[in-house]
Amino acid sequence: MHGSSGDRRALEREALRNVIAQWNANRLDIFELSEPNEDLEFHGVMRFYFQDSGQKVATKCIRVASDATVEDVIGTLVEKFRPDMRMLSVPSYALYELHENCPERKMAADEKPLLVQLNWHVDDREGRFLLKNVDDKTSNSVGLSDSNASFRRKLSKREKKQLKKQEKLSRMRSENGADQDKDGVTEKLYTELPETSFTRSISNPEAVMRRRRQQKLERKLQQFRSKDGGPDTGGTLKIYGEALCKDVPYKTLLLSIRDCAGSVVREMLEKYGLSRSDPSQWCLVQVTQQAGGQDVEYVLDDDECPLSILMNAPNSIAGVTSFCIKWGIRTDICQ
Repeated sequence: MHGSSGDRRALEREALRNVIAQWNANRLDIFELSEPNEDLEFHGVMRFYFQDSGQKVATKCIRVASDATVEDVIGTLVEKFRPDMRMLSVPSYALYELHENCPERKMAADEKPLLVQLNWHVDDREGRFLLKNVDDKTSNSVGLSDSNASFRRKLSKREKKQLKKQEKLSRMRSENGADQDKDGVTEKLYTELPETSFTRSISNPEAVMRRRRQQKLERKLQQFRSKDGGPDTGGTLKIYGEALCKDVPYKTLLLSIRDCAGSVVREMLEKYGLSRSDPSQWCLVQVTQQAGGQDVEYVLDDDECPLSILMNAPNSIAGVTSFCIKWGIRTDICQ
């Protein structure tokens, strides 16, 4: 019985190590987590934000253990942010979990912030923890202050673009009457301190975005895969579109075996930013390379399905068959 319990604990520790390794792979060195010990405990540095009434947002990093509760962390944070209140009780302070474009979530006193943060790795999400006085009704009404000009002057082009996007989103929400985050806490925190290399913990946002797209693609592909051992019903297909844009030679589409040539043409036009172009002026062409090196081109009818054609073609043909978009009126053969 004891051996079984020990084996289970070893498996739990290995699983936790894998999760921590995934977190560390995407994070800046300062935010890397330690290896879990035999009791599955670990620690790491976390960034916390604080705003008192009428003041600018402040931020500090502290080391937090995996078994530290919200109540424990609040006590430490109050000492860091408000040393003058060290001897006072702090029942009015609470810790909130925030994610961009989502309403704030007040954390329970017995929650463990480091474990909550580790959960973000599932979606490669980035979030923030905000300490605030729950009785302070004015702390969220402060606009962008000049005291944060130093942050704005240092923004890169990408960060400025992101800030403009956030401001546009804020205006749209206001116009549409959206009021999920009634106090505007999340929106204000991200506007006053936009995501920069200083405020984020993810080490390579571009790589994370690529991985998210790949994961999304894999989830969609899973829907097409047969569960009973039969043939797959979908997959990816590379469509060459140099006729649409020479600088972008192809796009990879996720298609089902029932997606027809007409819909592929329309999707390609959208992918290349030509959605206003008349689809009837373009055609999908199947290019098959013959043994002698000569290409034979066949223009697909609107109702023919390219992925089905490719999946059902003999291996000797499928390996040298490709599809491309061309300008012209449809005929049986495209020279």
